[in-house]
Amino acid sequence: MKSMLRILSLSALILVGLIAAAYFALPSRQQTISFPASGIGDNLPQHAAEDATAIAAPVLVANPASDRVTISWQPVLGAASYEIWGRQGEETWARLDDDSLTSTSTSYTHTGLASGETYLYTGRTVPTSGAKSAWAQQVQATVTNIPTLTANGAIDQIDLNWTSVTDAGGYHLIMWKEGLEDWIRIGDPLTSTVTTYTHSNLSDERTYHYRVRAVVDSTEGEWSDTVSDVPTRPSAPTLSTTAGTGQVQVSWSSISDADSYRLVFWTDGHDVWERIGDPLSSTATSYTHSGLIAGQPYYYRASAVINGVEGAWSEAVSDTPGRPASPALSATAATGQIGLSWTAVSDADTYQLIVWTEAQDAWIRTGDPLTSTTTSYTHSGISSGRTHYYRVRAAVNGTTGAWSNTISSVPGTSYIPGLVANAGTGEVELTWNEVSGADSYHIIMWTTGQTEWERIGGNIASDKTSHTHSGLTAGNTYYYRIRAVIDGAEGLWTEKVSSVPLE
Repeated sequence: MKSMLRILSLSALILVGLIAAAYFALPSRQQTISFPASGIGDNLPQHAAEDATAIAAPVLVANPASDRVTISWQPVLGAASYEIWGRQGEETWARLDDDSLTSTSTSYTHTGLASGETYLYTGRTVPTSGAKSAWAQQVQATVTNIPTLTANGAIDQIDLNWTSVTDAGGYHLIMWKEGLEDWIRIGDPLTSTVTTYTHSNLSDERTYHYRVRAVVDSTEGEWSDTVSDVPTRPSAPTLSTTAGTGQVQVSWSSISDADSYRLVFWTDGHDVWERIGDPLSSTATSYTHSGLIAGQPYYYRASAVINGVEGAWSEAVSDTPGRPASPALSATAATGQIGLSWTAVSDADTYQLIVWTEAQDAWIRTGDPLTSTTTSYTHSGISSGRTHYYRVRAAVNGTTGAWSNTISSVPGTSYIPGLVANAGTGEVELTWNEVSGADSYHIIMWTTGQTEWERIGGNIASDKTSHTHSGLTAGNTYYYRIRAVIDGAEGLWTEKVSSVPLE
């Protein structure tokens, strides 16, 4: 039994010794363990040991071009700005951004780089307060010697631009479009200093495709990605119209850089659109189309011309020219003649006067020329006692208006007055020329429904040359005759004249 106790005691002592040895082998709670920084290589940017746990680091992406690298990232919540650092090969890290990056910045372009060289990049987020973030996972990019090409369509041309390649001795530019069997060289020679080319005289609206490559030390580099664009046409003007008497004024919005404009019109009776207004210069924005048929619609379209290229046609607009107003005609008879007068029509160029008698087969023009200022005419040397009928109309901008009212009159003799009837509202105004030696005048009237002529006005004094027949029915036709009484003898009746009272 004692031997067993000794063995147990010895085992316990050994176990306690092992536990104590293990305990004292653990590190103390006050011990600081440090590890080397990681992610940006051995040659670190300055301040790399700062506490970097307060805000997230940016996640960087590097995109190389012919002489530059663009570093981009997504915004980091809470960022006030960002730092971008870079180096080439084993050189020392250097800050690139010059404090120009703000909280809204999401990219930085590192320019002036050598083709074929590899560059490393890292960065960190700077918060509004507190510690900066940890360093971003480094990214790398090798600058290519392939130019970056862009194409921008313009009127009759496509403008091409590409990034320069370091040490390039020149460039090759090729083009292809539908209908070509293979790519063709354009723009030669393109020297080392040339990074733009305008492909012009492209009047067809096809898609053009382009590539470019650099030649370095007589070695041709790889072709760039293909870029494409379509030459544009001048935009269409905005057209408007204003109708006038026998004309339409067409106006349009000016087009920037236009050399000239083209204007076409169409109306009933035309098979095709017809050019008008030529030449329309670059400063012209309106045209007056005159000599048109009143009441007939006219349609118009316009286009701009830039560098000899005709642009798109505007939407068609239409308008209808008006008719000149109708003059109001009146007449005064005298011995062997009739005096005619009419109201002036605004903007009239001329007037046309016609006459008809029972001895004629048709209306006949008289009084020509009747100018824009003429509003009266004396028709003389005509047969006394015969009824003459007259009409007049105005012409404005080559368009004739409607005929006036028809008026009749009888030229007098020494014994027969010339009677004229002019309609009024519910009445007819009768006028005649004075008969020398007359004692008085008699007037008679007839209208539908009467069985015989009726005397009106009684014995009209010799010094009178007018009489108003009132209280009449509008729209009803009334007929009149007059005679002179000389030394108690009744003269001959005039030819009848008629008139229709107005409402």
